[in-house]
Amino acid sequence: MSALASSERITISDQTVKDAQDTVIPGEASLVLRLADGKEVGLSASIQQTLLDALKLIAQQGSVSIGQLPAELTSTVAADLLSISRPTLMKWVAEGRIGSFKKGSHTRFNRDEVLDLRQRNAAARRSAFEELRSLDEEQEGFLAD
Repeated sequence: MSALASSERITISDQTVKDAQDTVIPGEASLVLRLADGKEVGLSASIQQTLLDALKLIAQQGSVSIGQLPAELTSTVAADLLSISRPTLMKWVAEGRIGSFKKGSHTRFNRDEVLDLRQRNAAARRSAFEELRSLDEEQEGFLAD
């Protein structure tokens, strides 16, 4: 098996999307490679999670894009990953919400710190949504009386 060149693409058929949508993955599932002779080769947890995430995106969106981010991110890339504007990102730097460093005259961000903040922001949004939903359910009962 040869590695794909960086410019090559894997085309996902409609059947593959349907198969992904029909695939039920139990919470405690793990992925292994089964060789022709029946021998199984384990995959690292990070590889398994990447493949499961790709399968989930194929099922939800019909496509997936996989790439590696550099360890140092520009302010534009960091802002895009956080779904905010560059001025907001720089405001967050000034507030100490995220760290940055200079490379020459350019501001750079640590990839892992940006991804961690993105994950924390998503968790905070989910929590706020659940709180709002709970409050809405409480108010619904009050208004029905």
